[in-house]
Amino acid sequence: MTSDEKRCVSFFLYRTIPSLTTYFDSSLWQKIVLQMSCTDPAVCHAVIALSAVNQDLERHGLPMPGSTTAGGTLHRFVLEHSMRSFGLLNKRRILKDPQLREVILVCCLLFVVLELACGHFDDATAHLQSGLAILKEMKIQHRRSKVPAIRIEESLLEAFLQLESQAAQHGVIQPTLHIDNQVVYEQGYEEYLFRFQTLQDVRQALSPIVNAGLPFLEQWWSRPEEEIMANYGVLHTKQQRLLSCVSQFGMHLASFHDAFYHRLTKKEQKGADMIKVMYLTMMITLKTCLYTRSCPEPASFMGDYEELLKESLAVMEQFQDRPIMTVDVAICPPLFAVAARCPDYGTRFQALDALRSWPHCEGYLNSTLIADLVVEGMKEEMRHLWTEMNTTGCLPPPGVSFESMGEEVIVHINDRLVSLEPSKALADALSSLRTVTNWQCVRTSGILLRKIASY
Repeated sequence: MTSDEKRCVSFFLYRTIPSLTTYFDSSLWQKIVLQMSCTDPAVCHAVIALSAVNQDLERHGLPMPGSTTAGGTLHRFVLEHSMRSFGLLNKRRILKDPQLREVILVCCLLFVVLELACGHFDDATAHLQSGLAILKEMKIQHRRSKVPAIRIEESLLEAFLQLESQAAQHGVIQPTLHIDNQVVYEQGYEEYLFRFQTLQDVRQALSPIVNAGLPFLEQWWSRPEEEIMANYGVLHTKQQRLLSCVSQFGMHLASFHDAFYHRLTKKEQKGADMIKVMYLTMMITLKTCLYTRSCPEPASFMGDYEELLKESLAVMEQFQDRPIMTVDVAICPPLFAVAARCPDYGTRFQALDALRSWPHCEGYLNSTLIADLVVEGMKEEMRHLWTEMNTTGCLPPPGVSFESMGEEVIVHINDRLVSLEPSKALADALSSLRTVTNWQCVRTSGILLRKIASY
């Protein structure tokens, strides 16, 4: 092993694994992947590649989606170790190694995280789909147990279900395994709601409703009104089932907090606070996901958004050494919910500022990209409002005013100035991704349509 390779293995141990387990301890990362990186050459090369990318991110920050460093020293190093990992896996495939599927799944997971950190969403999705196909063949199911997942395949299933949910939320893929949908809609989610005594109990109960809820929200939160109304009966039934599950979870979470929070370690208390924020996020987003332009959210939800932002900022303050990449969803969903949907623009900008203050990726959720897309969505809202004002003579909401400067229109939102011109740099970056037209947040912003129209 060369000195560069040794340095990468050491960095993976002392920086990458702590980053990936910032919020919650994980036997997958802290035991399984670590042990396999010491004993399996294919996993070791994948670890070295991911570690090299992690080091570069800490030096230079997150890249734009679709960006490439082809030809650079880092790119060649990462590519070399990726290809060596692939080569070793192919050799073992020919030899019909009985442990090959577990090794492939670990390598797939490592390469998914690597490509997402680089902004290569298409490549990450290819690795993810390979892993999901293997898990589907293995026919592994959730365990309802008070004991954390210790078998390799169970730990990997949990990680891949989380990534599948994130990818489905983006609209990148359609869910393959359907395991958490079955738990929520068919198999009785209530069986997960035994009395929580550990943080692992809480996480095990939260995962199915988040993994089933996020894709539902992505699919319908910003859909055209006519599509929502055409499917309203089915959607309302699913919405109410998800809300019922989240409400039941919330009651058990409150009981756990009262009985056990003071016994948790400092890290576990931070994790419990993060889970509370995710619970609040699911409640407000599920309650509001079927409101439309002609039937907007009632003003009574304003307090929910304010509470969600307050709790999110409080959690952020607890993390001084903030990771640049994780797999767990944490701060991005709640801040996106506030920034994209809160009726008060001042509160929305506070959430945007918070997203940009911590550039990082949570699996498929890139905080910088999310903030940019929210701004583009806000511009689209303002363009509709500007057109309506010119057509009907209606007045803008409080704190909003427009200024026409030749062909450019500037909107004043409280103390912010926003040009209604789409971001060309963002549009160009997004255009490099094959699946980007499936992303609901991109479709809602209209940024790619306006780029095409400008040519």
